[in-house]
Amino acid sequence: MHLDTVKVLEEKGIPYNQLRPALVPSVDKNEAAFVFDSQDIESNWYGYEVANVMLPLYDKRSTQSVLCGDILGEDQDLIFDILQESLVLARSLKFVHGTCLYCVYVNNLSDAAILNFHQNLSKYPAYVGYIPCTFASRARSYLSTCLVNTFLKYNGTVLMGHEDDRSNEEDVNMVSYPFEEYGYVVRSLQGAYFGVYLSYKIERPVMPGFEVDTEMSISAVSTDVLPLEEFEVEVEAAKHEYLRTRKIGKLKKAGVDDLDNVDLSQLIRSKISASYIYNLTYLEEHDVVKFNLMVEVPHHDGGYPTRLVASLEYKPVKQTLRLITLH
Repeated sequence: MHLDTVKVLEEKGIPYNQLRPALVPSVDKNEAAFVFDSQDIESNWYGYEVANVMLPLYDKRSTQSVLCGDILGEDQDLIFDILQESLVLARSLKFVHGTCLYCVYVNNLSDAAILNFHQNLSKYPAYVGYIPCTFASRARSYLSTCLVNTFLKYNGTVLMGHEDDRSNEEDVNMVSYPFEEYGYVVRSLQGAYFGVYLSYKIERPVMPGFEVDTEMSISAVSTDVLPLEEFEVEVEAAKHEYLRTRKIGKLKKAGVDDLDNVDLSQLIRSKISASYIYNLTYLEEHDVVKFNLMVEVPHHDGGYPTRLVASLEYKPVKQTLRLITLH
């Protein structure tokens, strides 16, 4: 299925490996959810109206996933509390109900890109503000439960899914947003391929009852699937020395440069349930299954956390995750 996806994209002039920035978390780029009050938009099709305002603001040199949706949920007090603690306001928030608030979530953003969106959208009466989603928060976890992938932007091309009974040779603007008016080319493929290989999953902790998500991921590269919570993390002494000599700058920034290999393994072990695993790979020539895990380390002084990517080898026989590298 993956090979079929790559082939379909190649035929449409899109190299799959160039889409990586829109599909996996980044240690040096940002994510944000831009929030609009649909009560201040005259049209019932407020998603279209918001797209009309936002499309001119994207950088056509960038690659991003865009997720959209209302803030759904029964607990309105919780939604209001989350907004109070996380929303960077453009104007005062007149909270009536979460479903009145429409979000556009964009990943792989620079600091300048977020500022550009915020400043320009502030001229739009329906724009409320944005929620920073680069680092772990209640807001980011909540949004992961109610936003859906709408399209993927690859430079000047917009990519989305279409019906599974429609040929992949066709290209259809299924969401009917005015992409072409702003100089974008629309390409589409069957939703089964888009959903599995071209949809961004917002990071969140592994919630009780959803452990099967991780197990299904592992099953893509291994026939021996075990719960990662039962695994120990192995940081070999030689690997630890390598990190302290070659990656010391990153370790210092994260404030973990003084940890020995045992403490470092415990730190990584504590983050296994804090996010999902990605970039799963099976190296047939070495019989190695490996994946990446984002390790977010809070700063003691209350500043922004440091994000490290741990590449881990999955060793189910020993129930061990061996650290390959940390960067």
